[in-house]
Amino acid sequence: MSIPSCSLPVWKDLYEAAIAFRDIACWEWMLDSEIFGVQNPESGEIGYCCVLGHLGEVFGLAIYLGSEGLEQHRKIQSGKIHADSPEFAYSQSCLTAWFGDRNDLDQADLKVVRELGLKFRGSNAWPQFRSLQPGYLPWYLTESEAKYLALCLDQAREVALCLDRDPNWLSGPGKNHYLVRVPVDRESGWSWESHWLKPAPIAKAKVQSYPLDEVRLRRIKNTVGTRQGIWEVDTFYMPVPVEGKE
Repeated sequence: MSIPSCSLPVWKDLYEAAIAFRDIACWEWMLDSEIFGVQNPESGEIGYCCVLGHLGEVFGLAIYLGSEGLEQHRKIQSGKIHADSPEFAYSQSCLTAWFGDRNDLDQADLKVVRELGLKFRGSNAWPQFRSLQPGYLPWYLTESEAKYLALCLDQAREVALCLDRDPNWLSGPGKNHYLVRVPVDRESGWSWESHWLKPAPIAKAKVQSYPLDEVRLRRIKNTVGTRQGIWEVDTFYMPVPVEGKE
């Protein structure tokens, strides 16, 4: 897969938002179970944000995309998906902003840092951004993803500061309601409002079916002959990247 291109002004906005978020260290008072949403102004999709770092292991922000992404986070929180399972690595739909060390970044990340003229010092100071899609390895952001992630970091900072002042600020009015930051287009420009919303129902995936050639199936069965025991078929992720041209 090729690395998506992002304009330098978009990168600049994203890094500024990440640095402002990092500097308040909101993982000191926020748990990864305290979830809130940020609606994407372009698509209307809600990303559910999770602040990481309270345990002192991984620092950053994860945005689980849509109701499907939120359901994956619920499975992780409940223990249905374990951190060491292939499903954890290959089934998530989210955007991430991590803060690590310089040696955690690759050349594409460092190239952007140099072009922006930024310098970072100390541990857990270097931002790294990735897009996670089911069935794919973590990859670089598209320009639209970078714009949305910058908005999420800005809104996460606002939510964290409100929660610092009022520890009950994310306590919802009912079960399965999440505080969602919603953009509003006013004459003076964009502003943000807080709404308590239920996640949209998860749409059932459509599985494409093909007509079976019964005659051909019988012929194949007859060529196999008699076998003892039961045959089982399974599928699993092969932990080896396969790279395409697109």
